[in-house]
Amino acid sequence: MNNRYLIAVAVTFIVAVAAVLVSQQRAPQTSRDKYALFPELSGRINDVSELAVRDGQSVLTVRRVSGNWSIADADDYPALVDKVKQTVLAVSDLQVIAEKTDNPDLYKRLGVEDPDSTGAISNLLTVSGNGEQLAELVVGKTRRSKSAAGAPGLYLLIPDQLQALLVYGRLSVIADIIDWIRRDIIDIEGDRVNAVRLRPAGGTEVILNRDEPADDLALHDIPEGKEPASEYLLGRMASVLENIYVEGVKKENSIDFSRPDTIIDITTFDGLTATIQVVKSGKHTYAGFSFAAQDSGVATSESPAETDAGEEAELTPEQEAETLNSLVQGWAYRLSSSKAELYGHTLSDLVQDPVEEETE
Repeated sequence: MNNRYLIAVAVTFIVAVAAVLVSQQRAPQTSRDKYALFPELSGRINDVSELAVRDGQSVLTVRRVSGNWSIADADDYPALVDKVKQTVLAVSDLQVIAEKTDNPDLYKRLGVEDPDSTGAISNLLTVSGNGEQLAELVVGKTRRSKSAAGAPGLYLLIPDQLQALLVYGRLSVIADIIDWIRRDIIDIEGDRVNAVRLRPAGGTEVILNRDEPADDLALHDIPEGKEPASEYLLGRMASVLENIYVEGVKKENSIDFSRPDTIIDITTFDGLTATIQVVKSGKHTYAGFSFAAQDSGVATSESPAETDAGEEAELTPEQEAETLNSLVQGWAYRLSSSKAELYGHTLSDLVQDPVEEETE
């Protein structure tokens, strides 16, 4: 009886294993071997000298000139080297996972439609070097994975080919300068500001200052019958050099600064001075910045003062001015709307009619 039972169990086990094997052989294979989309690019990374990104409205070209990466469309303003390297390496690492539709009518679903077509969200990226094209692709949508651990995927199309592709990798490019430059050019905390002077063209000069960093900025020469506006508005004037994020940049000589709309002079408690020239050009507002140090009559060291290990050395006003000027001299920066509004304030914005106290 026991022998019969053991034989029955063994037969059942063999049948079950056979069924699993047959099932696996008949199951569709969902995974495929990946292969490099641009196999030769990885060996020619150092040859890359230009990236061009085109959408339906604009073209942005990043190029290497004399060993330095710059934005050709912004008078060769310095580009973010890490962004360039990241983009080139990302393209060289792309691996094809699967072929997708070859029907142009369905391209839009994957975001690989012609960048020039109406409503297109795609971008055409061209990688060149040594006078030849090394890679070109229409970058589409990112594939959404159902699991957080899912492999990063991207839809794209090789120009002159009908077959859209799903590739393994991450790649994000847009034809917008702000994606390729350092936007946070200046950040001098408002607590450092001792005095601000506004010199609007054809308007009344405005002077605000304070004796201590903890004090509020005080408005001088208030017209008769007026009083300072809200403390919040006056306090904002101390932030003229704080968190300056730019929207674009041009060569300074491409903007007419001969008649600025406003000139702003700033002095800090530690002796740094700044001058901002503001010009409205079409829909945008541009600013030119320059820095200097007040002459204190005291000799300063040419190198930063020594600090404890791990602490960042504090720059002298002379060193800080030199560092900032090396970044901003010769350039006109397109301001964000919030900074453009702040820089455009006049005396009439900073005063108000006296507020009558309510009587009980």
